[in-house]
Amino acid sequence: MHHYHKLQKKLATHPVGAPRSEEFLEILKILFHSDEVELATMLEFKLQKASEVAKKAGIGPDEALRKLEAMADRGSVLAKIVDGEFSYALLPNYPGLFEYPVMKGLDEPTRDRLAQLWHAYYMKDMAAELASADPPWNRIFPAQNAIPDEIEILPYEIASQMMEKNEVIAVANCPCRILERNCDKPLEVCLCFDGAARFLAERGMAKIIPLEEARNVLKRSEQAGLVHTGSNNAEKLIFMCNCCPCCCHLLMMITKHNRTEALAKSSYRADFNTESCIGCGICEQRCPMGAYHMHEDVADYDAAACIGCGLCVSTCPTNAITLVKRDGYIPPPANMNELVKKIVEKKRKDRNTG
Repeated sequence: MHHYHKLQKKLATHPVGAPRSEEFLEILKILFHSDEVELATMLEFKLQKASEVAKKAGIGPDEALRKLEAMADRGSVLAKIVDGEFSYALLPNYPGLFEYPVMKGLDEPTRDRLAQLWHAYYMKDMAAELASADPPWNRIFPAQNAIPDEIEILPYEIASQMMEKNEVIAVANCPCRILERNCDKPLEVCLCFDGAARFLAERGMAKIIPLEEARNVLKRSEQAGLVHTGSNNAEKLIFMCNCCPCCCHLLMMITKHNRTEALAKSSYRADFNTESCIGCGICEQRCPMGAYHMHEDVADYDAAACIGCGLCVSTCPTNAITLVKRDGYIPPPANMNELVKKIVEKKRKDRNTG
């Protein structure tokens, strides 16, 4: 079997998925050089020591380490020191293979080619795979300054409070906006935490920042009209993206594919008071879902389209829009292991009944 086909099949076993397509095989050829790909197929999604990988591949430890390090430096595989020895693992498509190599930095021809390939792959194959997850992999976090003081806030509902649980925080450039280039929103707004933060910082793909600076990233993102999205678990954040609907693949699942279930909405929704509306149109400009449309100098509001990001609330000059608790909200799974377990069980059930 062709080594790139074999690698694609292994990546497809991850719960995130990796549907086969010609575009994805081309992506793999860019991310894994021809003299490395066979070694990459020996990796698993759990860390393995370089010496163990070398033995499995039947090559010398020095050669294995050299190739594994080259892949890790490009963001194509994960690396960590375990018991004093370099260890490596495969990365899933999201977050991982899509983001990390772009965060590292690419020459212009490679960037442009990857942009075309990832966009085509996402639109035809990967979006449907991601959107099939139940519960969703990611959820919306509301803008903190949009939440009324009188509402009880649970710790998992607010991004800045979630970040307090993490030991290490790093910030990187947004790979979606680097590749899509459809807007001029801020780039350095992608936050990652703990193990991922350490790896990305060590390899020059991100920089470690203190908690207060991470809070400023959130504030800057809210001001720019970016939506907070993060891993759909309650205990600790894995990552925190700040997304625009024109570039970011997560929001495109809703805006381009009409997969409204693909992202878990926040525990809030916007409540609109027509009588207080002065027809300024700011809400129409700010809403990433197009829930507001100006009609006869007053905004029409589609409540069903609201994802609870709060961007319309924080800039309404007459306080005509407020955030209220969403009825029937389902809390996120406790941790990533529980989230993955539920997604895998649901996919298995769907396959058996399909």
